[in-house]
Amino acid sequence: MQDLSSVLQERIEALAVEHSVPGVAVGVDWKGDTVVACHGVTHVDHPLPVDGGTLFQVASNSKPFVMTLVLGLVEAGRLSLDDPVRKHLPEFGMPDPAYDDVVTVRHLLTHTVGWDGDYLFVHQKGPNTLDAIFEPMRAARQLVPPGGPFTYSNAAFSVAGRLVEVLTEEPFEDALRTRILRPLGMARTCTRADEAIFHRVAMRHLSIPGRSPIPLNGGGWQRGWELVPFDRPPGGVISCVDDLLAWLRFWLGRSRDIPEGPPLGEGWRGRALEEQIPPYNPQHGQALGWEIRNDPAARVYGHGGLTAGYCSYTLFVPDLDLAAVVLTNATSGAALHTELTRWLVGEIGGTPWREPEPLDPQPADRSRYAGVYWHAFGSTHVRDSGDGDLELDTKRHPTDDGSWQPPPEKPVRAKLFARDHAVVTTRGPAAGAIVDFDPEAVAPAWMRIGGRIAVRD
Repeated sequence: MQDLSSVLQERIEALAVEHSVPGVAVGVDWKGDTVVACHGVTHVDHPLPVDGGTLFQVASNSKPFVMTLVLGLVEAGRLSLDDPVRKHLPEFGMPDPAYDDVVTVRHLLTHTVGWDGDYLFVHQKGPNTLDAIFEPMRAARQLVPPGGPFTYSNAAFSVAGRLVEVLTEEPFEDALRTRILRPLGMARTCTRADEAIFHRVAMRHLSIPGRSPIPLNGGGWQRGWELVPFDRPPGGVISCVDDLLAWLRFWLGRSRDIPEGPPLGEGWRGRALEEQIPPYNPQHGQALGWEIRNDPAARVYGHGGLTAGYCSYTLFVPDLDLAAVVLTNATSGAALHTELTRWLVGEIGGTPWREPEPLDPQPADRSRYAGVYWHAFGSTHVRDSGDGDLELDTKRHPTDDGSWQPPPEKPVRAKLFARDHAVVTTRGPAAGAIVDFDPEAVAPAWMRIGGRIAVRD
């Protein structure tokens, strides 16, 4: 390929304009050579150039850090992945008490707890510390049994964060700093606004096609800019391209001579990348903490992140000796990082990304998929469009306190590419998303989109 630096710069500039993203920072490390490409500004009203040290909320990219802390405790002999959570956290309980002793540490790190993992996120009431999450979570909805189908769970990583606190006998943030950030030289990475303020920080923006981005000064599910303590393990890390490349080099096995020792030894670093559950659709599987994305060019380990006004993605590809970080400060940033990372892996790996090929013709009877499916953020109505497609129309639940929500989603169309899988074909942020349906039932008991199970009402 031609010079990666110039090609990358051209691409991010074009994608930022196309998707109305005010600021984007990208870092790529390929075979030990590093390229950082940035575009735009930190804040449309108070602009500073985005650079490799600019801080962004990285949201769920925090989860692999939690997994690493837990595996460090496993490596030290403090617990086992297959220990029941209640062995170490007796106050832990499930919505269905029959499952109280069933959930293991491995279930937490692989999104197989089976409950509504966004319940705490949507219903933020009362004490917000990690030690206070257990009683509220008993009110969450059990979607599928523990150890069953994959369903993305923020709360599982809140529990894992509390596990870290109990076994290290120090606050989560301190364990993160001493066991990962400091050894890897991630000096700017933090979890609190009063630490971030000493550096250049990207402001969050609402981006709607055809309009100028708007700073989200008062927007967001959390009360302030930083995430509350129970959300920090699953989503509260604040970081920059320079620091995150150091993190990903560790996962490529390229961190050497760390005076304090690496966060994990080679053995456990490798075991973390083993597939933990069968792939839940043709594109996606799950390692410990990391998502597995089965690109045509190579197996990609990665994670996305989304808070109000920030979208990001981190990935590494051992077979290509490649790592990449994409950070954006806009609600539309997911479209940018999806397109960019698919292109990057395909270009370097020599095989371009391919969307699933819809069945042709589509099955004549699509009535089995039709219904209303409940999830934490709303209800999705699935209908037969009458012309070969499935139509998905999501209506959000009103929030308890009337707090900010993203703009309403428009209905999207999807086509089946297998009996239990469909791909969104509507242009826009959801284009190419995979929709999975319960394979066990005549009429599916659940559907899954965005990694989250929604159960039939």
